[in-house]
Amino acid sequence: MTDQNRPKPIRLAQPIMSGIAEKHQSSALASCVFSLLLALAPAAAAADASAAPVANLTDGCIEQYDPTLDYFPEKATLTYADGFSLAYFKHYKLVTVHTPWPDAKETFRYLLVQCGAPTPEGFGDAQVIQVPIRSFVALSSTHLPHLDVLGALDRLTAVSSFKTIYAPAVREMVAAGKIAEVGRGANINLEVILDLSPDVVMAVGHDQPQYNSHPLLQHAGIHVAINSEYVESTLLGRSEWLKFTAAFLNEDGLSQRLFADMVERYQHYAALVRDIPADRRPGVFGGSLLRDTWYVPGGDSYIARLIADAGGVYRWAEDTHRASIPLSLEAVLERAGDAEVWFTSGLDWFSRADLLAANEHYGAFRAFREGRVYNNNARLNEHKANDYWQMGLIEPDVQLADVIKILHPDKLPEHRLKYYRRLP
Repeated sequence: MTDQNRPKPIRLAQPIMSGIAEKHQSSALASCVFSLLLALAPAAAAADASAAPVANLTDGCIEQYDPTLDYFPEKATLTYADGFSLAYFKHYKLVTVHTPWPDAKETFRYLLVQCGAPTPEGFGDAQVIQVPIRSFVALSSTHLPHLDVLGALDRLTAVSSFKTIYAPAVREMVAAGKIAEVGRGANINLEVILDLSPDVVMAVGHDQPQYNSHPLLQHAGIHVAINSEYVESTLLGRSEWLKFTAAFLNEDGLSQRLFADMVERYQHYAALVRDIPADRRPGVFGGSLLRDTWYVPGGDSYIARLIADAGGVYRWAEDTHRASIPLSLEAVLERAGDAEVWFTSGLDWFSRADLLAANEHYGAFRAFREGRVYNNNARLNEHKANDYWQMGLIEPDVQLADVIKILHPDKLPEHRLKYYRRLP
């Protein structure tokens, strides 16, 4: 057989052999990588579980507690309110109400422990409450706007009285049977509250014990938070109690941002009248007669501060009382008879004729004769619930704008009164 006829050996092409080898190598490498990932997965999951939170937990509990983590990265700081304080620790907060009512000798402390974390020792006098709370009873309608703006109305389970509610959203809840009516003070329905078993009942503290609900509720094992925003001497101080409610919901960061916006708007309006000369600042007084006594807001009250910030001269500005001052009609007429503007708060007063029907002596005041009497009942519903005492408490900037519009209308020509009405 010649060389030409001899069969030639079969040779596999080198690229084919290389490809097969590379495939085997890639498969082996992928298998190794997959095995490595499976081995690392538990460690990665543990790392994720213990990663530092970037926001407060507003729903549910910690699944795996880590004592090294700060579970409240979003914190609130207080600037205007002096009736309470906030202290933050890694997994709990200490809220202290320093002035539960005027001239109070006692304080109230609340140890707010992140759900899923252990309760710290050494706070024997404090009520221990797991946060975020899931259910809430409001014994004052002034607390409802807090839940509204914090997006927590779904936590509301009861109120003291349906008739005092202005907020349409809450009235819809009443109509749907979603919340109960429990009363307050000596008439509080303890049985209903025990059935509801709320995480927190928010109440108002009074210096007259017969009006307080908290002793009875606490004796029954119910957590009660005393909200004393009304003791503050400034409107911004009252509004900052939003942060008090937020602490129980872990919405500290949201309340901080909302309040900062209120302050910014308030300061913007105040700046518009800050440099008005004294001779252009109208004289202002407030209050009305209750039987034979005229209760005038004290010189250290939020009303007095509001008038000053709006460019007015309050006729009792030098007074040091925070609460109202009881005076005679003659004493008020002597000091404020020639004042240009009168602010009052009678629910049933919609005209100066209503004032005269209540007491003919009101006609002796210059503000009455010149038609510059303003009442804070511009937002009443059919039950005479007044939004001034609800949403108005967390719209300090709008209240200031209203008063500026009344005292210096040229400074806010486009503003329309929201909480005040002029009595024609």
